[in-house]
Amino acid sequence: MLSLSAFFVVYVNTLIYTCTIIKLHIMKSIERIETKQNYETIKVDALERFNDIKYTYECLAILIGLDTGLRVSDLLRLRVSDISYNEDANRYECKSYIKKTDVSGHTTLLSRATYKAFKSLCLDSGYIFTNPKTNSLFTRIWLSKRTNLRYGFTFHTLRKISAKRILDVGTLADAQRHLAHKRISSTDKYLGVSEKDSLDRLSVLYKD
Repeated sequence: MLSLSAFFVVYVNTLIYTCTIIKLHIMKSIERIETKQNYETIKVDALERFNDIKYTYECLAILIGLDTGLRVSDLLRLRVSDISYNEDANRYECKSYIKKTDVSGHTTLLSRATYKAFKSLCLDSGYIFTNPKTNSLFTRIWLSKRTNLRYGFTFHTLRKISAKRILDVGTLADAQRHLAHKRISSTDKYLGVSEKDSLDRLSVLYKD
C-alpha cells in the first residue's frame, strides 16, 4: 500500500504528464505560419480559421485587435453593445474603455469582415469574450499563448501592426488617437518613426 507521500508524488507526476499531453495537443492543432507581421496575411488567416469552433473566439480577438489596436486587457472586456454600425457615417465602430489612460468611449473602426464575423456569433448581451463552456472571461494569458503558437509573437504585437497601418494612410496624430496615447511623443517612441519613413510619406507632396 502506498504511503501518503508516495501517493502525492504519483499524483503530481500524473498531473504533469496530463498537462504536457494537453499542451502538445494544442501545439499540434495550432500550426505556426510565417506572417512577417503583415496585416493582410494575419487577417486572411484569422478569417479562414474563424469558422472552426476551436478557434472562433481566438480569431475574433485577432480580427478586432488588428482593426482597433486595443490592448488585450481592454479588448477582452468589450461588451456586445460596444460594437455597432453607424448608419449616419456608414461605418462599423468599436467603443471601448481604455484602463491605462482612463479613457471612456474610445472609438475605433472595424472592417466589414470583422463586423460580419462578430455578428455571426449572434450574441445578445454581456461580454463578447465569455467562454461558452465556463461562462467566465477568456484570459489574456490564454490569448497571448495561442497567438504566439500561431504567429510566433504575442497578441500585443497586433497593436503595433494596427497602429503602423494607420500611419501608412494617416498622420502620427491619427495613430496617437488610435492607440489612445495621451502624448504624441509616446506614439512616436512606441512606433519608432524614423526620419526616412517620415520623409518618404511626405515626398508625394513635393512631386511636380
